[in-house]
Amino acid sequence: MLPALLCVAAAALCSGTATVLQAVAVRRLPVGQGLEVGLVVRLARSPRYLMALVLVAAGFALSFVALRTLPLFLVQAGRASSLAVTAVVSVWVLGARLRRVEVAAVGTVVAGLVVLALSVGPQPAVVDAGATRQVLVGGLVVVVVGAALAVRLRRPARAGGVLAVLAGMAFALLAVGARTLPGFAPAALVGDPVAWVMAGAGACGLVLGALALQRAPVVAVTALMVGVETCLGALLGMVLAGDRPASGGAPATAVAFSLVLVGALAVARFGSADDLAQSPQPGQDVISAARHAERSAFHPTNRPE
Repeated sequence: MLPALLCVAAAALCSGTATVLQAVAVRRLPVGQGLEVGLVVRLARSPRYLMALVLVAAGFALSFVALRTLPLFLVQAGRASSLAVTAVVSVWVLGARLRRVEVAAVGTVVAGLVVLALSVGPQPAVVDAGATRQVLVGGLVVVVVGAALAVRLRRPARAGGVLAVLAGMAFALLAVGARTLPGFAPAALVGDPVAWVMAGAGACGLVLGALALQRAPVVAVTALMVGVETCLGALLGMVLAGDRPASGGAPATAVAFSLVLVGALAVARFGSADDLAQSPQPGQDVISAARHAERSAFHPTNRPE
């Protein structure tokens, strides 16, 4: 079990750092009015965004390894600790300010994760293949339709919040697919609908996360994404994969999971209130807002990537 827990911790470090790198990259671009193919093309030219993608891929790979032996609610809650990583790195790179209530919220998340790790044990997944496919396909449809509606919202902060929730849903679907797949042999993956849903969910999560980071503060976006991914993934893991706490550990698991959720929501609530005035407006170039912090951390040039 220890190697799997180490994989979860490493995945959190990768994901938390990647989120800040994504924020640096997308905030050097003007905010568009919809789902633009051009946004993806411009981001693909950014070394920081490409580095973030590498870290995201590494984080998911480590999570997939852990999901072969650990219940999904433990792995998802472990990934939620990436919020703490994001908050710390955001202070250094983006010049974000964390108040005492936000520091306490991050501490609450970490405390919940520790208790959660102590209250569960390794267990294999018990899967109903037909039900799993229906739920994952339906969930992906909800994410795509919701994204098309969310980008039309007039208030950038609200649109960013909705997009962050949808990105969290997409990543939860990806995690559920990794937990319920019978194996990762290339021949089996090509013919399995769950594998295709995982690919679509992963792509949606990355794009929607980038759109959300353009419209709302990085810590708030991360908190919403992590909170939704953690809770929805855990619920679907219990329903579709038979994940359960260890015998006698249900009360501790429930308390720990509540701590993680409350801490994530607290960071979202207070972090977005602090940075709302700095949220980008449609059509506004936000390079100047992050340039000072970027210079000290990355020594970029003065022209947009």
